Amino acid sequence: MEVQHCSHEHPLCHAEVKEEDGFICSGCESGLSGSAYKCTVSYCDFLLHDSCFKLAPLIQHKSHPHHPLTLLPTPPYDGFGFTCEACLYFGHAFVYHCAACHFDLHVGCASLSETVKRDDHEHPLVLSFSAYIGEDKIFICDVCHGEVPESCWVYYCQGCDFGTHLDCITTEANPEEKEEEQEAERDEEQEAEEEGTEYSVDEVESRLKLLQLRMQLAQQNAQSIIDAGRMLSRLAG
Repeated sequence: MEVQHCSHEHPLCHAEVKEEDGFICSGCESGLSGSAYKCTVSYCDFLLHDSCFKLAPLIQHKSHPHHPLTLLPTPPYDGFGFTCEACLYFGHAFVYHCAACHFDLHVGCASLSETVKRDDHEHPLVLSFSAYIGEDKIFICDVCHGEVPESCWVYYCQGCDFGTHLDCITTEANPEEKEEEQEAERDEEQEAEEEGTEYSVDEVESRLKLLQLRMQLAQQNAQSIIDAGRMLSRLAG
């Protein structure tokens, strides 16, 4: 059965799409598989997730409480795309838009769950509409360990100070990166402790002698490598 959608000029029909076909949804610009709607015209590659086909034309979102957001099939900016207020990524297709504030959301970001439970954290993570956690503080994602801009949405457990990027919420954390980060923090703490420690004259002299010995050994090793290289060059010649 053919149906019409406000975003497309041609009629659509229901279809089952396989992931390996590599189709992209014309609404949310994400990979497409399973139940979908496709254009009935043979030369047109317009496709929609079943969920994107059924998106509400008007929503009220907690991130923008003063005005409703209207579903637009294309960004309203004279042929240009839009920047999503949630993830700061660019978009070219469907957008939930506030004309009064020029506030824009990907349809996927507008549909995010308010809480998500990860296997590696005991508490649910709550969707926060800002990564701001205090003056002179930087939000670091606990999955990829990358910095998150203050205006980005995040999933966050305030009690444990544990949070993630939106697109890291379903990604497994890398334990090796976490261990390296913790080791670096321990080294910094140890250096800070050593800098703040007062030593006696004998201890200072002892540390200086140890440092000089290490430098001498390093110089001897370097000279040995140079001599070996010269010998190999003569033999090769």
